[in-house]
Amino acid sequence: MTECPECAATVANHDLILGEVFPCPDCGTELEVLATEPFAIQPAPTEAEDWGE
Repeated sequence: MTECPECAATVANHDLILGEVFPCPDCGTELEVLATEPFAIQPAPTEAEDWGE
């Protein structure tokens, strides 16, 4: 288990895969899986709007 970088809530790896984006169960921040062994996460990068360009 690891902690959310935004709210410090405990986040467990429930069959998450490398690169998967999921919300923190407490604060809802979008998190990305960096590694599965050991489990590591970071805030997911935000996607820029392209406005149809």
